[in-house]
Amino acid sequence: MQKNLESIRTSISPLKKQLIKFTLIGVLAVMVDLTCYYILLNIFPENWTFGFHIEDFAKAISFLCGMSVTYTFNKLWTWKTKNRSNKRVLNFTILYSISLFVNVFSNSMMLDVLHNVELFKILDFKYLIAFITATGISASLNFIGQKFWVFKTA
Repeated sequence: MQKNLESIRTSISPLKKQLIKFTLIGVLAVMVDLTCYYILLNIFPENWTFGFHIEDFAKAISFLCGMSVTYTFNKLWTWKTKNRSNKRVLNFTILYSISLFVNVFSNSMMLDVLHNVELFKILDFKYLIAFITATGISASLNFIGQKFWVFKTA
């Protein structure tokens, strides 16, 4: 049994291992993101967000909460980077700033489509559908950016 587990472990390529770890951490980060999104949507009044849509405000803040989980765990487990690097933190911040914009924009566009296109008006769980779509798009961007830019090995 031990030998079989060892052969399975050694047969998985480093890229697949990274992708699996990234996905597991991503699931945790998404749970944090979704929980914060739901809480923020339900605790703040509609007019509290200084002219922004409550959905955009809640999505931005919840995304940042998930981002902190992602950075910490991916740095230590997926990419196995122990040293402190201001450049890495800056690159991660730039990547996630772009990803934040893509995430909020995707979420907003999906909500617009789901609420205004006749075909989709009957669907339940519009916020969840938009959330999952935005998360999938930004997660793809994040994996590529982290693998080849933020945590790349020389």
